Amino acid sequence: MIIKELFNQVTFEELCPQLKSYVKTYDVFGNDLVKHLYRFREAYDRLRLLKPSGQLDSYIDKMLQNGVAVHKEVEVICYDDSDKVNINLSFDLEDSWEYNLSLELVLPKDKTISLAALAALCLWQLTYDNWSGYQEESSIHRALNPHKSSNKYEVALVRLENSIYKRQTPKLFLPKLKKYRLMRFTILPTGASNKMFNKFFKGDDRMNRSKRKRKYRQAKRKEFLKRMGNRQAVIDKFTMAGSSFTKGSCDYLLHIENGEMIRFRSPIIEHALDYIYTSMADYCVLPPVGKFKEAIVFVVFKQGQVASSLEIDNLKKHIEELLPCSVIYGQAEDDVHETEVTLLMFNR
Repeated sequence: MIIKELFNQVTFEELCPQLKSYVKTYDVFGNDLVKHLYRFREAYDRLRLLKPSGQLDSYIDKMLQNGVAVHKEVEVICYDDSDKVNINLSFDLEDSWEYNLSLELVLPKDKTISLAALAALCLWQLTYDNWSGYQEESSIHRALNPHKSSNKYEVALVRLENSIYKRQTPKLFLPKLKKYRLMRFTILPTGASNKMFNKFFKGDDRMNRSKRKRKYRQAKRKEFLKRMGNRQAVIDKFTMAGSSFTKGSCDYLLHIENGEMIRFRSPIIEHALDYIYTSMADYCVLPPVGKFKEAIVFVVFKQGQVASSLEIDNLKKHIEELLPCSVIYGQAEDDVHETEVTLLMFNR
């Protein structure tokens, strides 16, 4: 049985209880992920729609050239623990989703393993550092293609960080090549003492008052620019080309007191809004009643996959029942992989 066949035999509802225990045990952000199990649900349905591929991608080819073993099958290992049996895999599932789905599962002959528990373990490992399988969201692609500033706050933040690097980094720690300086790369000079290392990289406790004030002001400025840059990015998304929101209609979001944003996606093309509402209602812990007074629900449809007016009206009706606050709706079409809904709850 390959992993894809396992996923086709188990529903998400069946593996969900076991998945919660994995998240709580192994993830440092377990509390947040337990509240937002919809992300696992979306990933699971994406995996079930993918076709397994036994072809080695370029990453695995490179591993082979470096002498790293590439597996065609994965062994399921059992550990007896009092009255229950714990399971693990012989290696972590870190390659492409399509390749991992083609791996053969080797089950122990003397143990009975719950398929739901095994599916939950495989899902946990496959989503540990990748939620969608899209190239632009992989950690490798993000490293090779760093985020580009898209608004004035992000531009100001980059300028501030460049200025701090240029003016406050000792010349000994600056690289000679200009291309490394543009990356804000630092080096440890030959013969540098531990005292010099600690002073620059860990900070000097004997910093005088003016330098402490400067460091504090810079930290506060960075915090402000990051917060405003994130808010401006949300406003730019809500007022994108073709949106039902007009330019300037969401500028008040720059000055909200506090807020919380959650993004839902639907791997399912048909009845995508119903799928998203189910994720919102059954697999996401929304803020308590009274915490936020207003909300914006912004739907972005994939080009050519706009839902019918009846589906949109049903979504509005269900969300009004789910959220006890004033709700504003907006929608647009864009070049996205899946229909997505951004839920922003806030207080002015």
